[in-house]
Amino acid sequence: MSEISSDRLQRLRGDLARKGMDVNEKLTKLLAGQNVTLTTVKLPNEQKPGLKPVEKLRMYLDQIIRAQRRLGTPAFGHCVDCQIAMPDAALDDSPWIERCNACERKA
Repeated sequence: MSEISSDRLQRLRGDLARKGMDVNEKLTKLLAGQNVTLTTVKLPNEQKPGLKPVEKLRMYLDQIIRAQRRLGTPAFGHCVDCQIAMPDAALDDSPWIERCNACERKA
């Protein structure tokens, strides 16, 4: 991925912040014993069977936080395993993604 424009950087920061707040709110409610619908949350770790909703949300929140830390660095937008640049469209849709499709299938 090439240099990120300041406008796009701000938009991605906002997207990550909003998604982080949404996931944190749902996690807080679950931990408080409230019913939470996860259908509105596009969980990236759905392929891991047996995880409880709290575990899924914690993993997702951790992934968002890691993406926030990488944003603005050369590591952002590259697969954490193979370092290949990920498509801009994928990052615009889900700026918290960490792995390319090939590495995600291996994991």
